Amino acid sequence: MIWMMPFFPTPYPDELLYSVLARYHLRSGNISFKATMEDVFGTKNATAVVELPSNINALISNMPLNTEYTADYLIDNHTLFPFYTAFLPPKRAQWVRNNMMKRNGKGIYGKTGIMASSVVSNHYFRFCPLCNEEDKERYGELYWHRIHQIPGVLVCPKHQVMLCDSKVPIKGYNKHQYVAASEENCIKSDKVVVHSDKTMSHLNNLAKDVEFLLNNQFERRPTEWFHEQYRAKLMEQGFATINGNVMQKKLTKEFVQFYGEEFLTLVQSSIEIGSDNNWLADMVRGRNRASHPIRHLLLARFLGITIPDLFYRQLTYKPFGDGPWPCLNPAAEHYLKPVVKQLKISYSNDTKRPVGTFSCDCGFVYVRTGPDVTEESRYKVGKIKQFGHVWEAKLKELVEKGLSLRQTAKLMGADPKTVKKYAAKLGLETYWEKRSKRELIQDKGNSITNADKKDYYRGEWLKLMNQYPDKSKTELRQLNKAVYAWLYRNDKEWLKFNSPEPIYRYRNTRVDWDKRDKEILAKVKVVVEEMLNSTEKPERITISLIGSKLGIRALLEKHLDKLPLTNQYLDSVQESRKDFQLRRIKWAVKELKKEGQELKMWKVLRKAGIRKEFCQDMENYILKMIKE
Repeated sequence: MIWMMPFFPTPYPDELLYSVLARYHLRSGNISFKATMEDVFGTKNATAVVELPSNINALISNMPLNTEYTADYLIDNHTLFPFYTAFLPPKRAQWVRNNMMKRNGKGIYGKTGIMASSVVSNHYFRFCPLCNEEDKERYGELYWHRIHQIPGVLVCPKHQVMLCDSKVPIKGYNKHQYVAASEENCIKSDKVVVHSDKTMSHLNNLAKDVEFLLNNQFERRPTEWFHEQYRAKLMEQGFATINGNVMQKKLTKEFVQFYGEEFLTLVQSSIEIGSDNNWLADMVRGRNRASHPIRHLLLARFLGITIPDLFYRQLTYKPFGDGPWPCLNPAAEHYLKPVVKQLKISYSNDTKRPVGTFSCDCGFVYVRTGPDVTEESRYKVGKIKQFGHVWEAKLKELVEKGLSLRQTAKLMGADPKTVKKYAAKLGLETYWEKRSKRELIQDKGNSITNADKKDYYRGEWLKLMNQYPDKSKTELRQLNKAVYAWLYRNDKEWLKFNSPEPIYRYRNTRVDWDKRDKEILAKVKVVVEEMLNSTEKPERITISLIGSKLGIRALLEKHLDKLPLTNQYLDSVQESRKDFQLRRIKWAVKELKKEGQELKMWKVLRKAGIRKEFCQDMENYILKMIKE
């Protein structure tokens, strides 16, 4: 004989399935709880389970005809499945769902990790006095809310008042008994519990996070996913090295300071400072075992990770920002332009900071210690590891022009010793080496005859002419002034007949600076406007950064005095450190509001990337922004 329930109570918002079945028992007129079990599940041996009930398929099959409820709907909306399985791997979460549908739900709690956690379930059903008043007025009866039964949730996220214990135990004396919420068993205690403002703030935030987790379906992720998410933030905030080694003592100390011992004790997540053997250490070490969802939420909020980001945005630590990065090779045409795509990050045991090795296609490789704090940091070189073929070709070109060592070093962006070293490595015959030879001849004095000197200087002049056949006598003179001076003083006739014929050229090299000023001003205004209106994290408005964005940094830095209109405009818009911090704070407040996060000073500072010790004179301004 196929037995069906004569009716099924309509579940209320956020009502436990246990509560729905308790209301069914009251309305059915059944005297025996086993009779209710037989109505609902088709067997007298079923158990009344609160958090993760099984036998859901049997319940669906026994419902009245044309009932549209499904097993998945009841599991997702009227049990604690979304909460307890949110951080489980996909296969394990699906196993729990499947076994909740089946008649025998054995092993469900073990799979979720609830049994292994030190966070224990509540002893009694909990209720919110204000929710009960609203439920009584709206529905004419009370019911058990899911959110109120989760361990660690001590306040109602809707009314932000402390929850109360009812007189109904979670694990009753009769395992087949469903007990409905009523005014008789939900009596508000006269005892007033007072917690600090800090503790109440954290309790409210945790309740809201649990509610969000409970009422939204997220893609199930493997355990390693969450470990990588946490590790990226730990590295970013200085709690872990670039290699992922966590600084346990520092993390534990700041975590406890952030939440306070009172709050952590209330939510069954106390940590002993100085001990490496605690639940937080286990989580960040990435051990492949389940952690209680409450503790995932605590760690995520401490690290500033929103719940959607935790599940859907793959977090990576970028101490040097997003690429491409600028090439800092002065000899390359793309100098200061963002063309470097290769970056290797390591960790310095000495400084405890990340070290970036940037490699450009031009062969230039440089190293910088991070993390980058400002935009200007991207244009600093810590150490050059390799100059590359483009730099070496430029050095050869300058040597052939016969420039002095100091001039060559300046144009190559390197010190004279480095230039000497690479010139020797490339086998280049340089002007400064020739000069050393001449000085050697002069130092020998009378031991060198005038004929020898004449042969030497004539040979040097002829070499110069052969090397630069298109240059005039004046241009050759500039390339080797010492040779020319000796010949002019001691061998003038020979020099006259062995020099290029005079070339008369007219070259108009005049630059129309007024026209250039107006053109550059227009471009600068566009860049400044884009920087001010950008929705991305603000960049500081400086002459060097604007120049880099336009590819005219050297022009702005060296010839700004010839561009009066541009100079005046840049002077009016470039930001001081304080101006830039204020703009970052405005941006951070706006972003946090957009994300729906509660505005706190530490959140604003973290979002803006400003250390607290650098903004003491702006605390009133930040508080004003938060209150607006």
